[in-house]
Amino acid sequence: MMKKFRSCLSVLLGLCSSGLAATPDSKIAVPQVSDPRLEFTLVASEPQIVTPIGIAVDRRNRLFVVESHTHHRPTDYVGPETDLVKVFLDTNGDSIPDTPKVFAEGFKSAMNLALSPSDELYLVHRSGVVLLHDGDGDGVSERRTNIVELETTQDYPHNGLSGITFSSDGWLYLGVGENFSASHTLRGSDGSSVRTGPGRGGKVFRCRADGRKLQEVAAGFWNPFGLELDRAGRLFCVDNDPGGRPPCRLLHVVPGGDYGYRRRYADTHVFNGWDGELPGTLPMLTGTGEAPCGILSADRLALPANYAGALLVGSWGDAAIEMYRLQPHGASFRATKENLVVGEKKFNEAFCPVDLAAAPDGSLYITDWADRTSYPVHSKGRIWRLATKAGVEVRKPAHAEPLAETNVGVLRFQRLLAGDSPERFEELKAALTDADPFIRSAAITALAKPALRGLASKAADDADPTVRLGALSALRRGAHGDPVPLLRKHLADPDERVRLLALLWSGEDHVTALAADLSRAVAQHPTPTLFQAYLAAAELLTSEPYTPAAKPDPAVRQQLLASILHDDAQPAALHALASVAVTTLSDAKTALRLLHFACNGEPQVRRESIRTLAECPHPDVPGTLKSLALDTGLPPALRADAIHSMARRDVAHLPALAGLLDDPAPDVQLETARALRLLAGEAEVRKALQLKLASLSDRSTALGEQLQFALEPGTSKRPASPDEWRNAIASGGDAESGRRVFQSVQARCTTCHQAEGRGTSIGPDLSTVARSLDRAKLIDAILDPSREVAPQYEHHIVETKSGTTHSGVLVHIGLDGSPLINALGAGRIRVPVAQVTRHDTSKLSMMPFGLENTMTTHDFRDLLTYLLSLK
Repeated sequence: MMKKFRSCLSVLLGLCSSGLAATPDSKIAVPQVSDPRLEFTLVASEPQIVTPIGIAVDRRNRLFVVESHTHHRPTDYVGPETDLVKVFLDTNGDSIPDTPKVFAEGFKSAMNLALSPSDELYLVHRSGVVLLHDGDGDGVSERRTNIVELETTQDYPHNGLSGITFSSDGWLYLGVGENFSASHTLRGSDGSSVRTGPGRGGKVFRCRADGRKLQEVAAGFWNPFGLELDRAGRLFCVDNDPGGRPPCRLLHVVPGGDYGYRRRYADTHVFNGWDGELPGTLPMLTGTGEAPCGILSADRLALPANYAGALLVGSWGDAAIEMYRLQPHGASFRATKENLVVGEKKFNEAFCPVDLAAAPDGSLYITDWADRTSYPVHSKGRIWRLATKAGVEVRKPAHAEPLAETNVGVLRFQRLLAGDSPERFEELKAALTDADPFIRSAAITALAKPALRGLASKAADDADPTVRLGALSALRRGAHGDPVPLLRKHLADPDERVRLLALLWSGEDHVTALAADLSRAVAQHPTPTLFQAYLAAAELLTSEPYTPAAKPDPAVRQQLLASILHDDAQPAALHALASVAVTTLSDAKTALRLLHFACNGEPQVRRESIRTLAECPHPDVPGTLKSLALDTGLPPALRADAIHSMARRDVAHLPALAGLLDDPAPDVQLETARALRLLAGEAEVRKALQLKLASLSDRSTALGEQLQFALEPGTSKRPASPDEWRNAIASGGDAESGRRVFQSVQARCTTCHQAEGRGTSIGPDLSTVARSLDRAKLIDAILDPSREVAPQYEHHIVETKSGTTHSGVLVHIGLDGSPLINALGAGRIRVPVAQVTRHDTSKLSMMPFGLENTMTTHDFRDLLTYLLSLK
């Protein structure tokens, strides 16, 4: 009876939508394809299909698609009560499916589809995976088999089960999202299960096609919505929607891999990794566009030969089908992005690609949500087809032809991963010191096995700090017995990375017995990162009541900082770091403590306090900074910092410092001249600058150039081309002066960047920039900032009905389609979608062109020297 009802419903749906399949709506804008050898055509649109998500095409050329009716369903929604799986059949013999009918129904939060190696259709919904049987082949599923079930208290539509793909040998791979930090158990058909505790991120699992032998593959994801295996059996994933930490990620997923993300923490928390920053975690291949959902190997398609080995990704938020070309890099890859298809980004008529599927003829089908203004289900939807034009030579689909692994790094990874005996220990130990994070990950995963745990404990005391770090990672992953003695020792380890991991383990696993020992980690050579980790661990151990999913409380952090600042027994290094990190600058007690440190502290504490006072509104600050600047008994660098802070805080007080142009200390003279450049148009200041310039016998010095630049910015001799600049700044420079240039009002580097805990996190954090960029690359990045822009820092421009323009990094798009922009000079701004008139990306970097025009040649040279000191 149920089958008969479904058949009737299918006929009715087909009748109400007949005639639309072969005649695309002329009002629908067709996305543009960058390759003229390819064509992009509309296959179906509303009412044939609305709010489509997952898609699959079987060997009989039947196109299956999830039609969502439950995703954030509005109260006045008039569609079916449950999600459907529709099947489109080719009724006119042109090899393009055109007529829909209902294949299956009765689902809630249906997400994705996949076909097994035997061509059986699997559906993944938020809470499970089902096999949809069509025994008689009539296009209507008569029964279903539960394969996997997700047991949890959460029911948000798309942060549970979502990603799905099959390997050629019958393993079913599944992605589970971060589940709002709630614990969950994934259970297979044979009773095998994996429990994930609260506060963790998403995971990737696998089981046999019938649900047996369920096992965890990798962890540390946000929402692994799209999964794909290439011809060599390598697993790739698009990790969807990173919230406040752009970008979304393209990942190479390996057994035992930890990709760093933990839902319990704020996105930029020191214990949250996104690109291999934390010990034992793995980096992304590259950032992707916003909200990637589907991923497909181009080897499944009939495309020109130059597409071989590429990955295609649907970017819902960026209205694009992106292509990623992979380049081998150690045991993994690097990837570069090209936009293959780009569509409209009008909010109510947008191209919002979701999932991708290959057809037997090698063409590509794409589901399109079609409306960025409506995150809930609505009345629009599209299915598109990408194919090679007739007459163009193509490479036949080759995905079904296995590709033998020849990459030496990957083969070594596989060999290390299989290590499970003491005889392999030395090989594994050596791999812990490898430069390749994937090789280190394989060794950590192997050493976490019970048979090697004793040797891993021994390696935790190795003379090589990299071995100690890897061994500690393995012991944590392998659920080491009582960690207290081990962690107490390593909280005082000579190596910063080991101490960082000990702090992370102590805090995240709530090892309360170590609360009094945490400060040992920052007692020797504390760095800003280590200090943040210390604060984070202390927050976790002192927050009450404690629950594993609880997020750290910012108020606790400020209390910790205050306790450090006001405790005279704390070492100077911690006072200095607390002076950088404290944010309660409007608090009178905090301000007075910083003023005290500025006048009476140890040198490093005085320096950091003086720099922080540039942001402090307390009325005593200007007078204190002036006194420090004029005090000839102080070190010149400290006085220069006081001048610099005055310039950043309030230029009105600068004329009183004009006499320092004749100070005996060159550093003080230079910083005074740089500060007074801000007031060079005022008669009194201009006269002081002119007198000083006239007194110089050599105007080519740093001071002479600064004075000329202030008085004659258009006439002073300066490099006139990029090559002249490169030659002029090829060597030399003063790092301390460069630090002040970096934070100066003129250069404005801190408008977008952070370094050493100071600045704004819109662009890349430059605290370790010298690890990846040499002098030549830094020069190029400053002279031509738009030459190469990483996807996560793409420049977004949002215009509103009121005429306001917001320019910055896209953090994410909200449930209603409203963009959250980390805007230049304004911080995070949520723009209501109803107010948006334009939202585009620019090929130009947010970093302004012509930054060199804000600096003297000496300033530029000093800035480079400072950046090269950040390791």
